[in-house]
Amino acid sequence: WRRKGRDRIILTIFCDLPSAFMSTAAVIFGAAIAILVRGQVQIARTESRDTDSAWVNNRIRAVSDSVRHVVEDWSQAPIEKLSGQEFWQAVNFALYPRRITALEIVVYANKGHKNIELLKKHGPFRVQVLRQIGDWKGTLDKLLGYWSYLQTVDDDAVILFLDAFDVFPNGFDGHELLRRFFSFGTPVVISTEENVFPREVEEQAAMAVETLSAVGLGNSSAPSRYLNAGGIIGMGWALRTIYNNIREHMAANNPQMLMAHSDIVGHWFLHAYDQYELWRYFIRHVRAVDEEGAEKIIHLDTEQLIFGSTVFVKDNWPEILQGTDGGIQTKEGQI
Repeated sequence: WRRKGRDRIILTIFCDLPSAFMSTAAVIFGAAIAILVRGQVQIARTESRDTDSAWVNNRIRAVSDSVRHVVEDWSQAPIEKLSGQEFWQAVNFALYPRRITALEIVVYANKGHKNIELLKKHGPFRVQVLRQIGDWKGTLDKLLGYWSYLQTVDDDAVILFLDAFDVFPNGFDGHELLRRFFSFGTPVVISTEENVFPREVEEQAAMAVETLSAVGLGNSSAPSRYLNAGGIIGMGWALRTIYNNIREHMAANNPQMLMAHSDIVGHWFLHAYDQYELWRYFIRHVRAVDEEGAEKIIHLDTEQLIFGSTVFVKDNWPEILQGTDGGIQTKEGQI
């Protein structure tokens, strides 16, 4: 405390002076202190910023006092005391517009893969791996695996479905992910890509995309504006609503018709089947929102705030890849 040190030195000097000078010195000392204080006040005013008002805002103080009472009550509760980090996490979760009871990354994998270990190490939430017993029958297995899993989750859980082998973490933490998710204003957000796939939905998909902006479900002029099943995040109740509807209306309910269609277009179709059914649901949903005023459940991440897809269309490279660095962003940095 340098000022205290100087104060002591000044007072010591004054005490050593002859008494004849004491009254004059006191006046000078008082004037010096007044100038110093006045100068400090002037400096504080000239250096003030607009953001400083947040620290003295009455509304913020009122909320802070309320939160403080809650924290004090929990600190005095007859339970194991929460750590500072636990209190900080609790405040973060209290800021979201909906209560969250669980957080999980869910992948479907018919075999082990090193990318799953990457997700477990660097992903923001715990990773749950789903598997079907028996031989791989295409992404119908994945679709049914998701549907079965969703029958067990809480309505207020936040579930992040990811492709197991080709989706990588991007470095921001769980709270940043949740803030971005809730900013969309819908209970489900789905990743996008630059191409319509599979081609069986191309005509209807193009019509749905044209309606996107009008109904507020995405930017229909963005390069990546076509649904991609590789990344889906949503509330448990909303995801269950979607997959229950898909399960009820999916073409695979008639296996003979599905195989006949695959024989015509090629059996590769079975490896895109989950995206095919997700497209069919999204087309139905956009139509219901546009024509019947149905509740908006899905928003496409056309601006890639959460999910960033590979850039396939070469004409889009200069715009989308400008200023980007290669590699995968992890908690330890770029790899």
